Amino acid sequence: MLNAARMTIKNTGLSIQNQFFYLQNFISSPRTMGTLMPSSPWLCHAMLSQIDWTKSLHIAELGAADGVLTRRILNRMRADARLDAFEIEPAFIRKLNLFDDRRLQVMAHSAEHLTGDYDAVFSCLPLLSMPTRISMKILQKTQQQLKAKDGVLVLFQYSHLSEKMLSRYFTWKKIRVVKNFPPALVYICKPH
Repeated sequence: MLNAARMTIKNTGLSIQNQFFYLQNFISSPRTMGTLMPSSPWLCHAMLSQIDWTKSLHIAELGAADGVLTRRILNRMRADARLDAFEIEPAFIRKLNLFDDRRLQVMAHSAEHLTGDYDAVFSCLPLLSMPTRISMKILQKTQQQLKAKDGVLVLFQYSHLSEKMLSRYFTWKKIRVVKNFPPALVYICKPH
């Protein structure tokens, strides 16, 4: 597992400073951060492969952090697509605001306040680390916002323990991504 972490660091080009940044944010706020390291390229690929990028999409990203997935979403989006990146951590919001892309709207508030009809929602939120009431509210809001366009929620978790919570609002399938530290589960969810 340590080798997987080293490979993730090497393949994402992470600097020691960026690793420290993640660690520092995790220590100061583990309930909202949920991870020690950014998502690996393999995890990002597994998530992004679930969407038809040839369409003009309205996308939300919940828990955008410093933009590891955000950057890859923007690289795949059409010129007329839109991305709303939700983040509550001030240091990460500052980093997201440095992106120079008119398609990106940084939403400096909780995903609890998700509004708008989305074709796709990507989530990197640590559902099990957050208070259950907040996790449930976010999933319920996401389900409501995806229904109008028959959209999809793509999220990752480090444990299968969130499946009961997901099943209240979505039908889902999952993919295991072992080339991530720690290994992750990607859920592809359709509202019911």
